[in-house]
Amino acid sequence: MTFWKRDEPLQIGSQFYTLDPATGRIDRDQRPFRLSSVFERNAFLRELPSELRSSFQEMAQFSSREHRRGVELRGPSGGTAVHILLRGCVAERTEIGGATTVRMLGAGAVLGSMEVFDEELPPPTAECLNDTWTMSLPMERLRALSRSHPSLLKAIGISVTDRIQASERIYHRNSAGTEQRLAGLLAHLVMHCAVASDRYDYKVEGPSQSHLAEALSLSTGSIESALQSLRQQEIVITGYRSYEFPSLRRLLNASGLSFPPKSLAGALSSF
Repeated sequence: MTFWKRDEPLQIGSQFYTLDPATGRIDRDQRPFRLSSVFERNAFLRELPSELRSSFQEMAQFSSREHRRGVELRGPSGGTAVHILLRGCVAERTEIGGATTVRMLGAGAVLGSMEVFDEELPPPTAECLNDTWTMSLPMERLRALSRSHPSLLKAIGISVTDRIQASERIYHRNSAGTEQRLAGLLAHLVMHCAVASDRYDYKVEGPSQSHLAEALSLSTGSIESALQSLRQQEIVITGYRSYEFPSLRRLLNASGLSFPPKSLAGALSSF
């Protein structure tokens, strides 16, 4: 799923910025923010044909809302509605054979996408890690819409595929070192959950060290040690549930991941 394309505004939190192709820095003087911009740039909604996307935009007038950190979007308290993430960072927990997996999702993700195809699939829980903005639809409503709109079903399928690819690329790197795995997860969060930093361009807010440890199936002590190493290399500056990056290229290089040249990470890693 395409999160960003060259020559278009880049979403960072609630704002859209122009990316300087020569330096990789964002232009803080250009920050258009309109509901239509969110829909035009959202990685899931942009896969829909314009007429269907317009219908979703009309529905969003009544079905979009903001959630504070700690709110349970899905689960015993949040119900089973489908949420299209427009902004924010969410931790999704899934029970599989007595074990729990944690995946962190940002703008463009669809909470409940897999359940559209499998009605027997137990719904995961989802917790907002920072201020989050979603468009919510009842599961049966989305299933009915997908039956009558093949393009919507295709977009949901692309969303599922994107999540599977992200899991393989970010979370299933057991042969890599802890520092590389953590840098890869932080880079992933920058691409999908970043907010603007006062000192630098990109900042991740919300996940605690425990969230990072759960997501990578590591101990909190291992995460603390890896963060200390990344701090010493001036790759990350940490605060309370916050992570700032003086050089995004150093972070991407530390991850040991290869990024497609046309992707945002691929473009930024070259600066």
